[in-house]
Amino acid sequence: MSQAPIAASGQLPGERVYSGVIDAENGRKNLRQSGLLYETLMTLWPLSRVIYQLGNRRGLRPLSRVFFKALKSEAIIIPIHEAIANPESVVLPYPLLTPLIECTSTRVLMNECMCRRGENCQTYPQDFGCLYLGEGAAKISPSMGQLVDAQEAIAHVEEAMGLGLVPLVVHTSFDALALGIPYRRMLGICFCCDCCCTIQQGLRLGPPSFWDIVVRLPGLAVEVNGRCTGCGACAEICYVEAISVCDGRAQIDHELCKGCGRCLTACPSGAITMRMEKEIDMMGQLMNRIARRTNIGLSVEDLTWNQR
Repeated sequence: MSQAPIAASGQLPGERVYSGVIDAENGRKNLRQSGLLYETLMTLWPLSRVIYQLGNRRGLRPLSRVFFKALKSEAIIIPIHEAIANPESVVLPYPLLTPLIECTSTRVLMNECMCRRGENCQTYPQDFGCLYLGEGAAKISPSMGQLVDAQEAIAHVEEAMGLGLVPLVVHTSFDALALGIPYRRMLGICFCCDCCCTIQQGLRLGPPSFWDIVVRLPGLAVEVNGRCTGCGACAEICYVEAISVCDGRAQIDHELCKGCGRCLTACPSGAITMRMEKEIDMMGQLMNRIARRTNIGLSVEDLTWNQR
């Protein structure tokens, strides 16, 4: 795979400027180094649970807050197969992921999922990998992934949905470090399982300071309707303690809610629904969040809300 030069245009604050074409010898050296670092980090994967446990200790919580803030990471969970009402009924994730995939400059499909390999997943295929978008992804070693076109990438999303995996739009310095690619020129779309996803595990096991990494999809509202019986099933399954039961009815703290949709699945009465706030441009705000963090070559003027 050729090494794509990265232009200085569209440079983000704090970004290194890459110019010209890396010569063949340096290119091969960089690929070898990134492969070695990747394998080293995979070997150290079990330490993540130790980090979560230490972060939950009262005396270490301030330090954990500094640590997770330093990672400069952000993740947005896309609820799957959920009908989102208002202004029109659409089913995520296709209306959000399709424009991202079609309009970015480069797409690389990984040979494996880091999380499932690190956790030795026995439920979902370890070789079902993430997608990375943007010019930075072109620097991923051919031994780790392959360039694909938009149609192949969308077909991969559809296969992930068939497997019951949850898409996660993620921009994390850890991934950039592990893959040896520019942090400000990449974006990941992970396909996560509850049992292995490091973000899901961080929400479940990690300290509250980790919760700030995950943000709710812009414009997505999660609400409780009159069918609620106050059984508490939703509160039990919420990782971030955003749901409580008061006076026989579930109450959602929208400041804490991450919009993951787990409560919808857990509710036996169908009392929890999702809707788009009609005054908010969900796609536009998502693109703005991405653009503030990374430049992946999106043609923003071509982005539209597509229903599939």
